[in-house]
Amino acid sequence: MAKYRYLPWGLALTILFLILHSVLATPDDLEFTREQYNVTIPENSIPKTQAISTEKMGIFVSDPSLVIRYKIVAGDTDKFFKAESRLVGDFWFLIIRVRTGNRAVLNREYQDTYRLTVRATITSDLRRALKLKAQAEVIVTVTDTNDITPTFYPSTYEVSVPEDKPLHTSILQISAHDPDLGINGEIYYNLAEPSLQFAVHPTRGILTLTRHLDYQKDPVHKLVILARDRGVKFRATELASRPTTVTVKVTPVNLFPPEIFVRQFSTLLSPTDPNIYAVVRVIDKDLGIHGELDALEIIDGDPSGLFQVTPGNKLNEYNIELVHPMMRDNTISQDYTITLRAKDKGTPPRTTTQVVTVKLAETADTTLTFDQADYDVEIEEISPPGSRVLHLKASASNDRPIVYKIESGNSNGTFSIHTKSGLLTLATPLDKEVKPYYSLTVSAYDPSSRGQKRKTTAIVNVRVLDNNDNDPAFNSSIDSIIFDENKPAGSVVYTAYATDKDEGDNGYITYSLANLNPVPFTMDPFTGEIRATEILDYETMRREYILKVRASDWGAPYRRQAEMTLKVRLRDVNDHRPLFEKVGCKGYVSQSAPINTEIITLSAIDFDYGSTVKYRMVPSNDDSCFRLEPTSGVLRITCDLAKMNIRERTINVSATDGTHFADVMSIQLKVISSGNNQRLADKGALMECRDVGVTDRYKKQLNLAKANNRNNDITEPTPTSFSGNKYSPEFPLGLPTEVWVNESLPVGSEIASVKARDKDRGYSGLLVYVITSGDEYSFFKIDLQSGKLFIDAPLDREFISEYVLNISAFDLGNPQRSASRTLIVHVDDVNDNKPIFEKNSYNFVIMENAINGTSIVRLRANDKDEGVNSALTFHLETDVDEFHIDSSTGLLTVFGNLDRERVDTYHLKARVVDGSPDNPLSSTTVINIRVLDVNDNAPYFSLKQYWVKVREDLPLGVVVIVMVANDPDLEEGGQVTYSLTGSDTFTIDPLMGVVRLSKMLDFETTQLYNVTITARDGGDPPLESQAALVVEVEDVNENMYPPTFDDVVVVGHVKENQPKGTLVTKVTAHDADPPGLNSQFTYSILDGDGMGFFYIDDHVPCYGQCGAEGQNEKDIEMELGSLPNPFRDRLVFLQYLKRQEQMPTLFIYDIWRRKLWSYAKFA
Repeated sequence: MAKYRYLPWGLALTILFLILHSVLATPDDLEFTREQYNVTIPENSIPKTQAISTEKMGIFVSDPSLVIRYKIVAGDTDKFFKAESRLVGDFWFLIIRVRTGNRAVLNREYQDTYRLTVRATITSDLRRALKLKAQAEVIVTVTDTNDITPTFYPSTYEVSVPEDKPLHTSILQISAHDPDLGINGEIYYNLAEPSLQFAVHPTRGILTLTRHLDYQKDPVHKLVILARDRGVKFRATELASRPTTVTVKVTPVNLFPPEIFVRQFSTLLSPTDPNIYAVVRVIDKDLGIHGELDALEIIDGDPSGLFQVTPGNKLNEYNIELVHPMMRDNTISQDYTITLRAKDKGTPPRTTTQVVTVKLAETADTTLTFDQADYDVEIEEISPPGSRVLHLKASASNDRPIVYKIESGNSNGTFSIHTKSGLLTLATPLDKEVKPYYSLTVSAYDPSSRGQKRKTTAIVNVRVLDNNDNDPAFNSSIDSIIFDENKPAGSVVYTAYATDKDEGDNGYITYSLANLNPVPFTMDPFTGEIRATEILDYETMRREYILKVRASDWGAPYRRQAEMTLKVRLRDVNDHRPLFEKVGCKGYVSQSAPINTEIITLSAIDFDYGSTVKYRMVPSNDDSCFRLEPTSGVLRITCDLAKMNIRERTINVSATDGTHFADVMSIQLKVISSGNNQRLADKGALMECRDVGVTDRYKKQLNLAKANNRNNDITEPTPTSFSGNKYSPEFPLGLPTEVWVNESLPVGSEIASVKARDKDRGYSGLLVYVITSGDEYSFFKIDLQSGKLFIDAPLDREFISEYVLNISAFDLGNPQRSASRTLIVHVDDVNDNKPIFEKNSYNFVIMENAINGTSIVRLRANDKDEGVNSALTFHLETDVDEFHIDSSTGLLTVFGNLDRERVDTYHLKARVVDGSPDNPLSSTTVINIRVLDVNDNAPYFSLKQYWVKVREDLPLGVVVIVMVANDPDLEEGGQVTYSLTGSDTFTIDPLMGVVRLSKMLDFETTQLYNVTITARDGGDPPLESQAALVVEVEDVNENMYPPTFDDVVVVGHVKENQPKGTLVTKVTAHDADPPGLNSQFTYSILDGDGMGFFYIDDHVPCYGQCGAEGQNEKDIEMELGSLPNPFRDRLVFLQYLKRQEQMPTLFIYDIWRRKLWSYAKFA
């Protein structure tokens, strides 16, 4: 017990010291709990409204005699706020309230933050002279209330929209402004009156079309659009926002193309006065300028301009007339297929075409006329006599013979004309230098006509073309040049120049290379520049080239040319760097290897011709243990490796030809001890390298150079000069004397070659050929130079079955020599008449539900041939399964199921073939079948079920979804109407399928709507389909007000040693939300009950287990939460009442928590 002897005295001294310390406390002990506080207060708050803080504001005091008063000394220039003090236990609370008597109210939009400086003045009832001060900053944040309604800017809108504006596209965007924050500033837009024509996006304000515009029905739409925010109204009597007016002006567009209706008359006879062929009426359904006709014109089918379009007797009526009386030579029946085009004045203009057919009957006019009034022809002056100049033909409607004659311009008898066929030929040789131009007048007349002779004339202008008789000549004697390798492709090697004494094209020279073997050079044909076509390599390519340079004039019919030989020598340049044959060398070196031991011999190759390679170490040859010989490339040991203590060494080496360097190669060496010499096989060093194929490449280069430098140039021979004409042309004995050709042989086909030969050289040995007789109607043509015989006009065995042609060959020598021979041409009959359908095209319509076997048309065709060639077979060329044609009768029938939605129009190509076994002929016709619609398809949605989410606070009339069903049927069968069943909360546009909200949503009442959308067509009988629409309602937080306590502090008292469950105190809170889930709340202790002595019932007063030995007083923060989020917290101050007979126990921990005065009081 001796150790407790001095305990009462020590305890008494400690208490005395603490009491003195409390009485003599300095101002530094009295401070705000924080230097800065944050509080919030709603704007527009009424007087005495208290600012809300999440923590205690004020000062702890240890002396109950101290009194604290708070005052706002700065930051409140408008005198909005007032500071109050309140003592609870040992804490003087600072309370900020709205001051009374101030007309102005807090406005967050004007000022949202106040920084208040609060001063605390501390006095004492025991010490009158004591007056202490402390200071803290309170930041007041003004929170938003929904006190401002949205405002439109601009207040009205006007927009012009074309009537073909696509659905659901933006017309314009409405904009309203609300300066409130959060949900109070979020704006919903909606139409004041329901509309099926328009819709407005609830949040973006975009106005869109939900039905097509119609200028003729409604040219102007006036819409009233409302805007409201999503927040709770600040006042129940608050006025709604002012709406905006949108004026939508519909602008007409060119929707419809013109429609052409033709009323034709009977076949026209060629009259002496213009006649009306057809009356055309044009209708355009558009209004205004879009419906006015701009032009009706003929765009095709009248190349001669025989017809014209003239205004008719009525509005929008036009006549198709003949421009003037038909010319007297148009005596045969003719059909014209005229294409009309009507264009309106719309923007952009629309056009329509219509094809009409007019037939002009044969007239009795038999006037003769040539195809042209003037003919211009050219002929070479080397052409021999008998050459064809021109085949003239006069037109007549009957089969009477026509006689042709040269009336004038042929005084020297240079030309002759066949009197029956009109074939104009050359009678004597031409000489341009004597006479370059002839003008002949040729006539055609009917010798059998009585009275005045029917006659027509034409002018034939013949121009003689000059021929080439001078060779070009080079003006340089240089025959050898030197050219460096590696010059860029396109570098000029040499420029040649030659001249020609001829004029015009005969003196115009072009250049070329005549080498037959390919050479890496090209020559500009106009400048004479010889350029390299590629980069030349001395090491791999040919080192000397012999070029044959040729200069050719542009003479006709033959070119004259000259040649020169140019030798091009290639000069070597240093353009390669050395390459190591092997790289990546690794190996071992014996530690005991003697000095000068050879480790490896490097080898590098330079692809340049005759280059020398030297080796070096990189960066230099200063390694004390290794040396690289520059000439041989041998790497040697130059030190005692056993003494150098080297384990590994990397040596970098390179090679150079004096200009270029090889890539640096690393040699990795490992030095091994003498005991591991078995790895070296008793050698001083052992190396392994990787071969990169340089040697093979070098060998290939050498072989390529050797192959490319063989002497195998081949050049074309130079043409010989002209020499005397000693020999006449000769036809070989083996040439055929007669040939057989089919009458169907096409024009241009070669039927024979009657080439002769001439022993002379040059132009004296060059031959030209001509048909001198036997071809009066010009059915054949012989090539002037080759002697090949061609068909020049379609043969007709029924007209002429055999031709006896006299073919002559003339040389171009002086004097000119010739030879002739006869060739008989037999024309064989072939199947040359194809079957012809009665019509070029057929047009039919058929219902898509036509059964198999339904007859459509029996096709008929005619063939002028006889026998097997006229036996006809029909078949369809178009690959279809729905139709079938009988091969012998030509009957076309339905063969499969028709479906207009899959194919609405068939363009069937039918062919008829004759029975020729060798060359069957055929013709085709087109059968156009239009399938008429029946209502056999129900409308269909793309999905069976649609799912959409919407907010519960969306305004009425908002578009929820656009339901679209497609029906491929036409007219009424394809017109879809919509209906909605399952809920009256939504409506649907019966024509467009736009689903809109018709009643306000409430998540708390209904979270999910399942409605049925029915799409029904207008067919007979009507068909329909359905789709499910699931609308999920998204909850919107409607809990706008937090719960509030009656007071900021609740004080309660409880005696110690009370049993568990004893009522301590009761706190009460209120919630301004409407009755329901949002106004229900719970209580909980937030802080201050660290030992767990108290608990609070969720909905009833607080009970606790009290004991004074642990704690005497408690500050209990009580959290009060409503059922979603907002909360307020208040302090509950509980004081334990101790029984006097028990002496409290004093702990140092409690002393430093500034609660000494309570314990001292009881002591």
